[in-house]
Amino acid sequence: MKIFLILSAIFMLSACVEVRYGGHFIFEPEEEEVKAEPLNTHYSVFFESEPMPLAMFEPQQGAFLGIYSDVLPGIDGRVIAGLESLLGVQHAAFVEVIELGLDEYFPALWLLECIAEHKIPVIVIVPPTSPEGSWEEMLLSSVSGFSEYPVPMFVVFYPLSADTGWQADTYIAFFRYARAIFAEHAPHVAFVWAADADKDNFLDFFPGNSAVDWVGLSLNLSGSSPCAELLERALGFYHHFHRDFPIMLNLGISHFSTEDHRYHISETATLIRQIYSTILKEFPQIKMVNYMDLSRLSCAGSDYRIRMDAALRKAYRESTQDFISRASLNSDFAFGTRSIRSAYAAYVEDGVVYVDTRTLTNELGMPLPAGGRWIGGAHRVDVSTLPAGRLLLR
Repeated sequence: MKIFLILSAIFMLSACVEVRYGGHFIFEPEEEEVKAEPLNTHYSVFFESEPMPLAMFEPQQGAFLGIYSDVLPGIDGRVIAGLESLLGVQHAAFVEVIELGLDEYFPALWLLECIAEHKIPVIVIVPPTSPEGSWEEMLLSSVSGFSEYPVPMFVVFYPLSADTGWQADTYIAFFRYARAIFAEHAPHVAFVWAADADKDNFLDFFPGNSAVDWVGLSLNLSGSSPCAELLERALGFYHHFHRDFPIMLNLGISHFSTEDHRYHISETATLIRQIYSTILKEFPQIKMVNYMDLSRLSCAGSDYRIRMDAALRKAYRESTQDFISRASLNSDFAFGTRSIRSAYAAYVEDGVVYVDTRTLTNELGMPLPAGGRWIGGAHRVDVSTLPAGRLLLR
């Protein structure tokens, strides 16, 4: 097995210098581990997986750039063309939201526009607010529209939790039934299970690996939030799923604050730049990022519309240039590798790079190397003492 280990510096802007890992990792600390002292320089550690079948529509490299359609009046009624013209950004994917049992229509015109503009359609289905009722019939009625348009697309089920009236076992049964119905009548659809970053019990609602093609995370931030908040809120979810699935991030960054009732344009522009850069550098298994370009002032006191300000549009345009902006869903990448992020940070002390030995033993299955010492509360080894050619440092 040829393994590449990539050490990449965490995004070093002032809001992102320090990343705290405690309590967010799936890999638990060893017994009686000494509390870590502040590290001189933090690094993230990555390694290539074994070759494996990739998920449906998963790109080997990079991440698709997407955006929510909302209700922007477009050019001659064309939402996609109007939004992209205003933002000056091409997107690979566009997102539309429909409510199961409330919307009597399938968004056929919007879907046809996506096809005409060569965009990946991403349709978010909001389940009923209550599990009561015949949701089986609702799903059967909904899937008919998808079956009439056999083009590659994503279906995302809006994240739910117990506070919406759904219990985990009922929701899992609902999701698995939906998956079976779509697999039979619309096999061209990639199925996405999504979680809300603000909910701690998301794993209770996970329907199992066999019911899911991708996983998604919905994350809302305010313009005054530090970039490290993205890392804090996304790391636990990311580490749990990124080995098995590509991840879709649905991202909202509000530039309106209900605390002082002001628009924080400059801070939000900075945050947009930081977050999109951090995603590419620190989260390689996030394979699609959908910006929620919409207003929620009426219901949640937030405004996510970057299109309303030239400075925000400029920040968005400049920070998304390295994302995949043209739809390309095919089988070219049906088999490949994934860049795996280690749960354990490395760092430099006195010019020497030290790797946590748990990266080598727990994650890569390597024997415990000779030497090493306890530094900063963890057993670490000088990377230069490892076999030549096994590690790639950046």
